Amino acid sequence: MMFLHTLRVFFTGSYKKPRELNWVVGVLIFFVMLALGLTGYLLPWDMKAYFATVVTLEIAESVPIIGDFAKALLAGGDIVGAATLTRFFAIHVFFLPAALLGLLGAHFIMIRRQGISGPL
Repeated sequence: MMFLHTLRVFFTGSYKKPRELNWVVGVLIFFVMLALGLTGYLLPWDMKAYFATVVTLEIAESVPIIGDFAKALLAGGDIVGAATLTRFFAIHVFFLPAALLGLLGAHFIMIRRQGISGPL
């Protein structure tokens, strides 16, 4: 539904002035939802989740300049283990929902102040 909403906003031009910041906040909400899906996928901690975690950490490691730090921060050590699972659980249950609520609040406040943008 969020993808369909994003397409509707894009095709109706509702992201244009004065609603540019609302579009940016909406895209951030989209990325937070993707992160929730990723971190939730890792929580069963079966073999599929283990290897998905390994791939996720390798993707984080491939980021230029901060990749090694990001991998170490997410993994919680040199190996993928209990510390890694604990960190992904904390991200999934505490940090991402807090970010989502804050972004949704900002999104709705901007909608109330600017009004709904209809088709052009």
